[in-house]
Amino acid sequence: MRDEKDICMFCDEEIEEGDKVECKKCKSVYHKTCFDELQHVCMECGEDSDLNEKELKESNLNENSTSVNTNLDKNEQEHITQQNSNKIYCTKCGEVINEGQLFCGKCGTKVDGKEVNQKQENDEKINKYTKSKSKKKYIIGIISVAIIIVVAILINNSIEAEKQAEARSEYLESVKTYQAVLLIAGINLEDIADTTQKYWQENIFEHKHGSDINVAIQNAFDDKSSQISKAKEYDESIKELYTKLKDIPEGSEDLSNLLNIVTNSYNSYTDFYDLAIYPEGNYTQYSDNNNQRTNDFLDDYRELKNYIETDKEFDTLESESDTSE
Repeated sequence: MRDEKDICMFCDEEIEEGDKVECKKCKSVYHKTCFDELQHVCMECGEDSDLNEKELKESNLNENSTSVNTNLDKNEQEHITQQNSNKIYCTKCGEVINEGQLFCGKCGTKVDGKEVNQKQENDEKINKYTKSKSKKKYIIGIISVAIIIVVAILINNSIEAEKQAEARSEYLESVKTYQAVLLIAGINLEDIADTTQKYWQENIFEHKHGSDINVAIQNAFDDKSSQISKAKEYDESIKELYTKLKDIPEGSEDLSNLLNIVTNSYNSYTDFYDLAIYPEGNYTQYSDNNNQRTNDFLDDYRELKNYIETDKEFDTLESESDTSE
């Protein structure tokens, strides 16, 4: 009777002498080639014949790496962390699965290719999500800064526009004040000039108001001393207002035509003022100049008055003034 031969656990074939491998744990037998194909992992008990040696080597390596890691720089530490994150684990017991291993060395569970790659796929998804999230944060940051800049510009423009509107209103109010003072000053100058002309004429033809023309003019000034004092006060106010009106506010360049009208009225006023306060020449010249400068002043004043009365902006100012009162 021939000896009963061992049957390979992997291929169920008889094992010839010299071709047998026995599991150290459960004593199951295999062909050498079959056991190599199983990568020395027993199908019966899951024992990995190479695992003890690998674990010992890994233990020694870990002890050495612990002492070495203290001297590694930040980049090397990150590299090691990345390598560890790429390890593959058994889906049943969590044991580390070595590359090319078909069965778990701890529990014997067959390794599925999809399960092996699942952690890598998950890591890739996490990395992709993290990068995407960081990119979104960066884009949101840029958009936020852009919005802040735009809002700041809009606010600044709004403030600037409000300042320009206030400056324009103040300018128009000054024009109205200028017109009012100009009218009073003109009436006062007309009274002074006409009195001077009257005393001058009566001195020549009726020998009144003194022994000669100079005395007659001085008597006219004495009789109109209060009006002359007021004329000088009005003159100071008009000069101050005109100096202010010469500078058109920024953003109100369209008021240049109004400024031209104001300037014409100011020039005719100063000519009239010089005639009334500083009389000169003979009687005929003074009389002619008095008529001419009075008419010039009135024409320029009426032009200014008409502009103010027909311009809608001045109506708006009056409405706002009435509302505030």
